[in-house]
Order: sequence, then C-alpha cells, then structure tokens
Amino acid sequence: MKGSDHRRARNRLRLGIALFVLALAVPSLLLVSKAYDQLKWQSFRQQQLVAEELAERINDSLVSIIRREDARPIEDYAFLVRSGERMRSYGKRSPLAEMPSGEIIPGLIGWFQVAADGDFSSPLVPAAGISPADYGVDAAELTLRQARARQIRGILVGNRLVERGDRKDRAELAAKEPETAAGMAPRPLGATIDREEGPASATRQEGDAPRARREIQAEDRLSQAAFERLARKGVAPGPESDEAGRLKRTDQLQLDEELALRSQRQQAAAVDDKAAFRSAPAEAVSVSPLGSRSNPLPFSDAESDRRMPVQLFGNAVEPFEVGRLDSGHLLLFRSVWREGERVIQGALIEQRPFLEELVGRPLATTVLAHTTHLIVAYRGAVLASFRAQPDGQYGIRATALRSGPPPLSGSLLYRTRMQEPFGGLELIYSVGRLPAPAGAAVIGWMAGTLAIVLLAGGWLMYRLGLSQLALVRQQQDFVSAVSHELKTPLTSIRMYAEMLRAGFAPEERKATYYRFIHEESERLSRLIANVLQLARIGRDALVLEPRAIAIGALMAMVRERVATQVERAGFAFEVDCATEAEILADPDAFVQIVINLVDNALKFSANAAQRRILIGCDVMERNQLCVRVRDFGPGIPKVQRKRIFDLFYRGPEAKANAISGTGIGLALVQRLVRAMNGKVEVTDANPGAEIRIVMPMRRAP
Repeated sequence: MKGSDHRRARNRLRLGIALFVLALAVPSLLLVSKAYDQLKWQSFRQQQLVAEELAERINDSLVSIIRREDARPIEDYAFLVRSGERMRSYGKRSPLAEMPSGEIIPGLIGWFQVAADGDFSSPLVPAAGISPADYGVDAAELTLRQARARQIRGILVGNRLVERGDRKDRAELAAKEPETAAGMAPRPLGATIDREEGPASATRQEGDAPRARREIQAEDRLSQAAFERLARKGVAPGPESDEAGRLKRTDQLQLDEELALRSQRQQAAAVDDKAAFRSAPAEAVSVSPLGSRSNPLPFSDAESDRRMPVQLFGNAVEPFEVGRLDSGHLLLFRSVWREGERVIQGALIEQRPFLEELVGRPLATTVLAHTTHLIVAYRGAVLASFRAQPDGQYGIRATALRSGPPPLSGSLLYRTRMQEPFGGLELIYSVGRLPAPAGAAVIGWMAGTLAIVLLAGGWLMYRLGLSQLALVRQQQDFVSAVSHELKTPLTSIRMYAEMLRAGFAPEERKATYYRFIHEESERLSRLIANVLQLARIGRDALVLEPRAIAIGALMAMVRERVATQVERAGFAFEVDCATEAEILADPDAFVQIVINLVDNALKFSANAAQRRILIGCDVMERNQLCVRVRDFGPGIPKVQRKRIFDLFYRGPEAKANAISGTGIGLALVQRLVRAMNGKVEVTDANPGAEIRIVMPMRRAP
C-alpha cells in the first residue's frame, strides 16, 4: 500500500468510525434526554400536586375563619352582651372584649364597630356608664385596652374609613363651640375614641371648624360609603402610601410557563378523554399561566347560599368582605342592618403575621419549602414571598420583596385564587430548581457510561482499524520482500545449474558452483521454513516436542548449519558453550532460533569494524540457561528494542540501507522461545547488540 493510499484509507476509517459513533450517540442522546425530561416532568407534577394540596389547606383555613365570624352574633361587638332568660338577663363581657392573642385570627389587632352616624367603638373598652372594675378590668388593663382601641381607630382614620371626630364633636366644631382642654369632661371610650385629645387637639379643632362644617354636609365622605368603596371589586384605590408604592405587581413576574402549560394541556386532555367516555362536560383546571385569570377554588352549593345576606328577626347581616388598606393592613368587615340603620362590624388584621401563620407555616411543613417561592398577591399587588432559608436551614421566613431579591424569574409551578371573600388573594408558586428525581442519578450514570463506552469503543475501533491498515501494509511489504528473497537464491541456483549443464564450468570450478547451489538452497530452505513456521503459529497449528538435550549438541548443530554462511560473509564465528548443561527444548526449533539470530547479526553488522559473531552460554539462577548472540555492529536504538519483535517490522536503518529481509525472523524467534517456556530480551553491548535467550534447564552441569 502506497503512502497516499494509506492516508486515504486512514481518513476513510476516521470518517466511518465518526459517522458510526454519531449514529449511535444521537438516538442515545435523544433517548436519555427524553427519559430525563419525563423524570423532570414527573418531579414537577409531584411538586404541583403538593402545591395544590397546600393551596386547599390554606383555603380551608381561610374558610374556617369566615364561617366562624359569620356565625358570630352582632351583639358580640359590644363590651357587654346580655345572658340568661329575658326577664332575668344580666350583662357579661363579650367574647370579643378579650385582648386579641392571635389564636382566633392570626395577626388580629382587634374588633371594631362603626355606627350609622360614623361613630367608632370597640368591644375592648366599656361604653359610657359602665364601670370597668365591675367586670374585672383594672386601671392598667384599661390603659392597654384604650391604647389598642386608639390604634385600631387611628389605622381606620388614616385609611379614610372613619371620620376624624365623632358626630357631636364635628357639630360643635361647626358651630364654633369647641371645648377647651381644661374644661372638657372625660369622654366615654366606648362611644368614641379620638387620637387627637388635650389642649393641642382643641386648638386644632378651632382652626378646623370650617372644614368640619363642610365634612358633615358631604355624604360621600361618610364611613358607610368608604366601606362600600372598599368592598367593591376592581375599584381604584385611594392615595397610595409609601409601602403600597413599593410593592411589585404580578404582571412584572417573568416566570417560565412551559411546564405549567404542559400540565394544563395534559390535564385538559385527560378531562376531555373522561368527558368523551362519560359524555359529560369537562371541568376547568385550576392551573393557569401568568397573564390569564386563574380560577378560584370552587364553591359548594352550601357555600354559595352562605354568601347571601341573612335576615335575623328584623336584622339583616350581610356576608363578610375582605379588603386591603393602603397601610398594608387587612380588614375583615360586614354590614349589619339593625332597626333600619346600617352598622359596620369587623376586625383589623396585621398582614405579616396573618400571612406567616396561614401561608408560611403550612408551607414550612411541605417539601416545597426548600425549592419553591410562594408569592402571595392581592388584586395583582404582591404582598409577600415565602421561601426557604438561603443557608439551607429548615426554617421558613416571609420577606417583603423590597427587602430581598424578588423572585421575578423561575418556572411557574401553580397559580390559584382563594375562595370568596378572599377571592382577591392569589397564590403563585414558582420554582428556581426542581428536586432531583429518584431516577435522575441512574440516568446520569447510564448516560455517562454510554458516553464512555461510545468514545472508548470508537477509539478502540479506530486503533484496531489503524493496526489492520498497518498489518495490510506490512503484509504487502512482506509479500514484496519474500518475493525478492525467494527470487534471489532461485536465480543463483538456476544460473549455476545452467552453467554446469552447459559444460561452461571448468573442473576446478565445479566444486565451487556445487557449493553455491547448496548454500543458496539452504538459504531458500530457511526462508521457506520461517514462513511455514509462522503460518503454523498464526493458525495455532504449531507443534513442538521439547526434550532434554545438551546445549553442546545444539551448538554443534548450529555451527554446522551457519559456518559456511558466516565464513562466506567474511565474519569470524566464535562459540563459547563449554558447559554440560541440558535444556528442555525442541532441537529443530532451537536451532532455527539461533540461525535466525545469526542471520540477523550478519545483515545489520555487515559494515562493522569488527566482523565477529559471538555465541556464549551462562548458567543462571532458578535452574535457567542463558544463550547470548552478539554482534559488533551499530546496535539497536532503545526506542526500537520492543518493536523489533513485531511481525513484519523493519527498522528505519533496514529501509534506508536497503538491507534485505522479510521482518519475520525476530518475530518468529520470540514466538518459538515463548512456546518452549523461555524468554528473549535485547541489551546494548556497546558496540553492537546482544540478544539473550533464557531457557529452562533439565540438568545443571
């Protein structure tokens, strides 16, 4: 095979193996990707089911609060309620008169009531004419209750739900008859509680007389109308506070909806299949992508009936409504019609503890706590985000989005609204990372193993292909060399035979011609024997018969076979094996080994300064005998000492100096020595090279 043909064959081999590996890698990669995607989808769906269950738990908690408050009598919003029989009734403290602990409603600041004339009252403080001490309220506790009532009223006043003064104060202020701080009698806390008291308050009331006169005449500023505006859905909020301006909007969330839409499509397909099977309309799914209106949790018929106004013996009680104030507080209130007048009753709730208890605490008990952001929004405004601690702890915390990096990105997991009256409250689950599926590690190991197998297999195939190409090239060179080696002795034999037959050779030259014919025939016989022996080894048909034989006898056979060849080449042949040791060897194979070594030494040391071939024997330990064959030529470079025993290998010196040979001599030596349980090695003799054959001894000298 020529050099250009060899390069083309090597390029075709590379291309073929690359296409083969690619043909296996592409479908394998698609299969692994599909399997991993399915596992990822299963993990996402499991997280989604947990999110759905958590949303139902949160909704149930909210519904239970609404049911409990709906069932509360309207009389409970006063400090005292009547108990006992009608003729023997007596007053006792209302259940709402206790200081809020957060057990009934998390984050509860307190209950309140706004009368038809706009007067504010709270069940925390007794009305006028009621002695707090008679009902177990001492002075210190009364101070705390008054402070809490002032706090509730202050929040309502700040959000324009309650007028700043009561109706009597506003009338007096309008008539320019304000009371001075020194002469003003204490006002019962149960009737009205004003945050502006004392001399400074009186001074401000004198200056605000015209404004109070205008306010009392404007019906749209009454508390009843303010609560109506708060109850209406979609109404524009009043002037925003600083906190309201800092809140994010849900339309600013940039969440990846691919998996959520996939879940929605699969659920819709499953519902359609059931509908086609049952011939019934499909139900709507609760998952919806960002930008579309999510379906709230469904109502039952009983729940729908509960949302209608209730008529109680001339009193009409409307369902509770929920509103969010500009100050960030949540307001739970209802309208009560009593004796033709409308009264507002409700509870003021701190937003943060309310959400932490009803949303954050349930989230902390699920697997979502460490992978999921739960965003709580109200009518499009993001209230808070619940997520796992960044240090990997199991605690959960609620952080307003302004105090940390907002979870504006990620994958949408689940989105739903709560049941009315919390219909404006929306839960948005997003995941930054999914927990590793159970089979992800197995698929990863399989993918890695498959990649290693493909790459290693491709590399091994390439190396095997290169070795086969090299073998083909060596075989071609071997055929060419053998043809030349066979042709040379045959030509010599034919020439001398024709001269003898034609009578051209004188009598004194006939003996020389006969000797040339004999030597060339021996050379031809050795070449043919090497080829046949190599063929037997290649097909595992080599049969050797090792037996105990004296090394001296073997050396005599070697001398007889190669003496003429060495002498004709002009070399001195020295044999130093004066030992009586016996080795276990096949005589013919051992003689062939030594002859090949001598022939190789003659070829490569033809131009040596010392034209000598030495054969020596050394008894070694472990019952072994070493036979050394040394020449005084250029030696063998260290990098080639392992390759000279390769089949068909011929070193650069042989090719550069056109040294004849087939490249099978030393390869055959190694194989024959190993077949007789020996070993062969090469050393640097300086000058020259020495090849050692170590054979097992049968008998030591």
